[in-house]
Amino acid sequence: MRSFMRSRIGRALTPRVRTARLLATVALAGVALASCDVHGISDPGSLNSMVISPNPATMPINGTQQFTVTGADFSGAKVAVTPVWSVVSGGGTISTTGLFTAGTTPGAFAGTVKATSGGTSAIATVNVTAGPLASITVTPTPATMAVGGTQQYTAVGKDAAGNVVQFTPTWSVIAGGGSVNGSGLFTAGTVVGTYTNTVQAGSNGIAGTATAIVTAGPLATIVVTPNPANLAIGGTQQFTATGRDASGNAVAITPTWTVAAGGGTISATGLFTAGTTSGAFANTVKATSGTISGSATVNVAAGTLAAITVTPNPATMGIGGTQQFTATGTDASGNAVSITPTWTVTAGGGSIDIASGLFTAGSTTGTFTNTVRASVGGTAGTATVVVTAGPLATITVTPNPASVQALGTQQFTAVGKDAGGNVLTITPAWTVVNGGGSIDASTGVFTAGAVAGTFANTVKATSGTISGTATVNVTAIPA
Repeated sequence: MRSFMRSRIGRALTPRVRTARLLATVALAGVALASCDVHGISDPGSLNSMVISPNPATMPINGTQQFTVTGADFSGAKVAVTPVWSVVSGGGTISTTGLFTAGTTPGAFAGTVKATSGGTSAIATVNVTAGPLASITVTPTPATMAVGGTQQYTAVGKDAAGNVVQFTPTWSVIAGGGSVNGSGLFTAGTVVGTYTNTVQAGSNGIAGTATAIVTAGPLATIVVTPNPANLAIGGTQQFTATGRDASGNAVAITPTWTVAAGGGTISATGLFTAGTTSGAFANTVKATSGTISGSATVNVAAGTLAAITVTPNPATMGIGGTQQFTATGTDASGNAVSITPTWTVTAGGGSIDIASGLFTAGSTTGTFTNTVRASVGGTAGTATVVVTAGPLATITVTPNPASVQALGTQQFTAVGKDAGGNVLTITPAWTVVNGGGSIDASTGVFTAGAVAGTFANTVKATSGTISGTATVNVTAIPA
């Protein structure tokens, strides 16, 4: 700048006055220099700027790069410099000599390497890339699919620091279970099972694996066993339904059980109970799941009658009452056997219809043990009948007639009986209906009036709708 000012001053002065004004010009130049910014002026050879190279620098994680710096003065001439190195925006570390070591996180770290000397500095950018492939992870694992099903597998490569590394894997199946194409699409085979670490993705000696679980395919058939099943009447049989896919692999099912062609009944768990009609019932037991079903045939054969049970036992009824008895035949295993018994009464108590088993009680009360008998051939069953008194039919009042002196008293008694003459316990209401005196309504004690005479059927005992009477002869009091 000092030379520049001198040149300008020299051109401004004419030759005649150059000498006269030289001292004044020098003085003014001194003032001008004093007013300039000292930082904008560098002496020749003084450091004015620095440049770091390379910039930018690219390296993998944990890689190294030697940085260098070039200094220059104001005129651009090189100036030797020994800077202080630092990292200001991450990406790694740097030594005192400018040797940068990349960290484990890839990325672009702008202006991170800094060289400083005095008040002058320079910066450089570092691009850290992922390291070499160190591991491969295959997903999903485990993957579950039905036989013949497909699953898209994905392989992700990473370097030693866990950073994702782009690569193109080679796919293979190493432990069975199916096949895989070049893009990682796995197709399950026809055999169910767990195929551990069977799907493999590899690249340059690095490999990752995933497990495939192959399950049975959709239900294709149902097999019902046993088939056929042979049962006695009333016998039972537990049926089983096995589901299979198109490849014959077992498929777990919870079937709905029905009887389609008679022969008996079946429970929700497949327990079949034969009916009372013998015969061959083709494909009658049916197991269904969704739209798929399977069936089995049942042959029902009657067992040999071993016992007859008569019900109810005992049976209680009033005289003249009726009771329908039922006889059930069973074979030696307790299975029901259809029978048509002959009915008889063997120990009294009433009579029975020989064909239908309708019993009619007699007129005598009592317990008639094992009196009702149902028989088929040499096999029989019995039941006891208890005959109780029937409903109240009559009331008899005594004494009848009764002779009572005027103003005297008489105790009357009432006895109730059913239609068969069986005595019934009653508590009658007493009244006087034709004069002759009065009576205690609850005790039956009659008090004659003062007027003598015959009072026919005047004392009355009533229970419900039934009543009985007695005549009273009132005699005069002796003179």
